[in-house]
This record gives sequence, structure tokens and C-alpha cells, in this order.
Amino acid sequence: MNHAPFIVVSYAVFAVFLVWDFVSPRLALRRLKHELGARAARVERRKNR
Repeated sequence: MNHAPFIVVSYAVFAVFLVWDFVSPRLALRRLKHELGARAARVERRKNR
């Protein structure tokens, strides 16, 4: 029985999860910065009325 395909797929899945763990917090932080910027702009517009 050849275990190479299982090992290759296991490493591929590990790599996908590793990339996702790297990218996911950055996406959340980017979204949070966008929401905070939009909120600050709304507050600023409200103050300038």
C-alpha cells in the first residue's frame, strides 16, 4: 500500500489551514479598520451640521 498520496494530501490540508490562520486575522482587522473609519466619518459629518 502506497501512503504517499495520503501524506501529500495531509500536507496540502495543513498548508491550507496555515495560510487561512495567517490571512483570517488580517481580513478581520481590515474590516474593523474600515468600519471604524466609516463610523468616524459619520460622527464627523454629524458634528459639522
